[in-house]
Amino acid sequence: MKSIIRKIMIVLAFSTALFALQIPQNHIVSTNWLQKNLGSKNLVIIDTRKPEAYKKSHIKGAINYPKKSFFKGKLGNIPKLPSTLEQVQKMLQDAGVSEDSAIIFYSAGEKNKDFADAASGIWNLWLYGIQKSALLNGGYAKWSFEKRDVTSKLPKIAKSDIELDRYDGSIIASLSDINEAIYDEDKQITDARVSKFYTGSDKRKDLARHGRIPTAKLTPVIRYTKNMGKYFELISPKEAKKTLHNSGYGVELDKPLITYCNTGHKARGLWFVSRFLIGMKNVQVFDGSMVEYSRTNLPMETGEPME
Repeated sequence: MKSIIRKIMIVLAFSTALFALQIPQNHIVSTNWLQKNLGSKNLVIIDTRKPEAYKKSHIKGAINYPKKSFFKGKLGNIPKLPSTLEQVQKMLQDAGVSEDSAIIFYSAGEKNKDFADAASGIWNLWLYGIQKSALLNGGYAKWSFEKRDVTSKLPKIAKSDIELDRYDGSIIASLSDINEAIYDEDKQITDARVSKFYTGSDKRKDLARHGRIPTAKLTPVIRYTKNMGKYFELISPKEAKKTLHNSGYGVELDKPLITYCNTGHKARGLWFVSRFLIGMKNVQVFDGSMVEYSRTNLPMETGEPME
């Protein structure tokens, strides 16, 4: 009898795995994919827009965690670091996330940089071992443009008891990692901001100094989306590789890469593009970015690069 019960349990476990939601390998889902799986038991949808936009209308079942939800960490006078394990764990519990959940993040999709909001959430979860997540290509703007169902009703969420006990330090770079990469030709640093920050001509108040980290290549995160008229979506992997490599003047796709911006937001977007759209293996985010680096005595560069 015990043997029969054991066989039944194995079959049930196999069946559950077989019919579980499968996240695409590139961690990008289409509106068709989401529509097809809407209402699935293990699907969790996270809206990263501002609360007022979410309350007006959102995808059915979505819970609202604006991008600032993933920047609650702080170290000394360095703000907007990744949310802590405890903070992320509470968010996941409140969203009803379990070990079997597939988590889909979506952003507004109205601007060329919006996808970084969703990518930021994915990166922060990845930091604590939650990898079954994906980004909705085109965001809410594409979903709405296609006249798919939306609602203003808040979902009823049954809290989960998920506990986080992992930390993936391979996707995060420290200040010492940055300092080492500056002098190591086999390691690359890339700046996800636009040129005014890269050259130091901005007047951003939370930066102690203005400019860029030496050896950093300029690769604005806004280069990796295209305007589809009513929404922005990611460019193709082929286009992304060409853009990041920049005919040999940009990033070498087979070498380790560290991304940064001002606070780590756009850097997380570039991490997502490099890691999943392009398929690079070794990509890290300097979480303190220029808010931290500008407060050190380490060298900085301004103006146009010499090369």
